[in-house]
Amino acid sequence: MELVIRAATAERRVRVERDGDRYVVEISEIGEAAESAGSGGSRRYEVDIVELGAQLRSLLIGGQQFDVGLVPLPGDRYRVSWDGQSEIVEVADPLTHLARASRQGEGAQGHREVRAYMPGRVVSLAVSEGDAVVAGQALLVLEAMKMQNEIQAETDGTVVKIHVAPGEAVEGGDALVDIG
Repeated sequence: MELVIRAATAERRVRVERDGDRYVVEISEIGEAAESAGSGGSRRYEVDIVELGAQLRSLLIGGQQFDVGLVPLPGDRYRVSWDGQSEIVEVADPLTHLARASRQGEGAQGHREVRAYMPGRVVSLAVSEGDAVVAGQALLVLEAMKMQNEIQAETDGTVVKIHVAPGEAVEGGDALVDIG
């Protein structure tokens, strides 16, 4: 199976093949990241996966264990969390990726509402209303399950409204920040 994974900082082509109880995953850079890498080579990993719950996986890669949270979001996007970090990724097959890329242009993103992906407490805000932000930029820190997670902008834009304040408790799905 071949997929295109787009995160705030890069696009990668990912090929996944099952090999018995393991998966063989080959990752290669796309676009500017591939050009700056020079040879455009790919990395290959053997991965053991154990499902620990509906949204939690344990991965064994090269002898190292990684517990990864995976929360589905609208539009073929997922919030991936690991070791107190969090990133939003978009997953598409190569044909869908090409179609989306051909449609993108100024104003294509429109207004976006960033929501809490799980219950927690707002620790701090990194932006103010009116601030310009870029995709991947920190908006706030949310403490959930005794871990601090940086919530990032999913798209470039301007912070239109902040719905929360430091110390405030939020539920999964609550609006945090509006970006226009």
